[in-house]
Amino acid sequence: MKKVLKSMLAIAIAAFAFTSCEDVPMPYDQPGSGNGEGSVVIEPAGSGTAEDPYNVAAALEYIENLGADVESPTNIYIKGKIVSIAEEFTTNYGNATYYISDDGTNKTQFYVYRSLYLGNKRFANGDTQIQEGDEVVICGKVVNYRGTTPETVLNQSYLYSLNGQGGSTGGGGASGEAKGSGTLSDPYNPAGVIAYINTLGSDKESPADVYIKGKVSSITEQYGTQYGNATFTIVEEGAEGTAFTVYRALYLGNQKYTSGDLLKEGDEVIICGKVVNFRGNTPETVTGQAYLYSLNGNTGGSTPDPQPTGDAKGSGTLADPYNPVAANNYASSLAADVKSDKEVYIKGKISRVTEQYSTQYGNATFYISEDGSQSNEFYVFRALYLNNEKYSSGDNIKVGDEVIVCGKVVNYKGNTPETVQNEAYLYSLNSGSGGGGGGTGGGGETTGNVTKTVDGTTVTLVVNDATEDSSITVDLNEQGWSNQDKVSTITLSDGTTVTFAQADGTTAPAFYSATKGVRVYAKNTITISGKAVAKVVLTCDVYNGTAYTGNSTLYGIASGTTFTICNEHSEAKGGDQLRVQTIEITYAK
Repeated sequence: MKKVLKSMLAIAIAAFAFTSCEDVPMPYDQPGSGNGEGSVVIEPAGSGTAEDPYNVAAALEYIENLGADVESPTNIYIKGKIVSIAEEFTTNYGNATYYISDDGTNKTQFYVYRSLYLGNKRFANGDTQIQEGDEVVICGKVVNYRGTTPETVLNQSYLYSLNGQGGSTGGGGASGEAKGSGTLSDPYNPAGVIAYINTLGSDKESPADVYIKGKVSSITEQYGTQYGNATFTIVEEGAEGTAFTVYRALYLGNQKYTSGDLLKEGDEVIICGKVVNFRGNTPETVTGQAYLYSLNGNTGGSTPDPQPTGDAKGSGTLADPYNPVAANNYASSLAADVKSDKEVYIKGKISRVTEQYSTQYGNATFYISEDGSQSNEFYVFRALYLNNEKYSSGDNIKVGDEVIVCGKVVNYKGNTPETVQNEAYLYSLNSGSGGGGGGTGGGGETTGNVTKTVDGTTVTLVVNDATEDSSITVDLNEQGWSNQDKVSTITLSDGTTVTFAQADGTTAPAFYSATKGVRVYAKNTITISGKAVAKVVLTCDVYNGTAYTGNSTLYGIASGTTFTICNEHSEAKGGDQLRVQTIEITYAK
């Protein structure tokens, strides 16, 4: 009977604990945890790579700059010591939940939520359990859950190392010395190509072929006439050192295998082709887009030369669109991860389709080139359909289709020129126009009676045909708000009100001290009321080279004595934040 009562009591306590904590975010800076007066403040450090992980302070700072519920675009690495364990690794789910801090104490903690085991694998019986005080490095995606709880994304992070011991991730983190530049005259070694791939985003292919040199250490799939390719790993010296996976690579001469020498362990090879960070944790060659350049010095005769650069054409306007080469050049001229400040037009023929249009996501990913070949391609990443709308029905795209794409571009991670996700669209398909739906390729964009222009960190909204009179400026960093306060209405000295509203979005506008202003999320609005407005100028925040000037679909509408700004987006969350620091209002006469 006592055992039954004890069991019932344990269940009741557990139920109470889960119920009481259900709507309370996990702490990452617990009250009374030693962060008060006299404690040592640990400054942010690290760059988030495997070689230089973020410390906990830096990871929290990085995540704070993500929008609420917005996942990091790539994996990051975080180092710390385990403070407490909420859910131990078990064979049932294979993951664990725990807290880490920079020094193993209770101060300034980071929440590792349902993270996988070493090697990015589910926990299996017999593996070493984690303990308080263990030093760990976590690799994976992170999110600012509900805008209040920085944590790892469920099952999209893993234990990269435990007390200095790591697990294989299929060719993951490089432990050897990175060498080479990826050219034929100076090929990457395995550690070098892994370091390069770790700069690519999850599932992002390299924009160009690279060369990798090594010795075969193991063979997963031997060359054969059935598929014509092979899968194997290479290392720098014999069977030791950092291994790189060559996944389903073609044979000598960039041809399917029909006959020739079979691979064996110890063979010296040079591989040429595109590489990818598969699912953000497995560096490898792209299936069918890499080949055996040489086998023990034998190149097998006819090996294709590197692709020619091609001629850049066009000015990026609708009347004179960029060709793919010019689009690559323009995007490559931008700083890493900085979006273009204008929409451009790009014309070409589809050479490959990697994600077809569907009603599930409404966008598509494909490559275009000038002649439809896989040479001098430009990467159109998750572009919307005709009319700048999500795809619901219509013609699907195919190789050979002639298209014009309109939208913003970015030099992703400094190495992949592409369109910005959901900020580009199919302007025309086989010469059929889908209508306007977007910008004017660099000029102002007019919605209703208001014209919007964006210049660096400044968004200007001008009421057409209005005559300007007096003006007033409000600094949002001087309103007495605390960090992460939700904001609503402020009244200016002349009686004008400025109201921030969640509207149709999922996250309400909030003040952030790091922004020195208010973060306005997808579909949030700013309404200025009291007097007729002629012009509004928003000065916005810039972080890591990105100007947070809102979505390309942001618009303003003037009606009588009310002026409304909406950070419009295709969904109720995501997109680009509008991080407003000051608002200059010019009234109409």
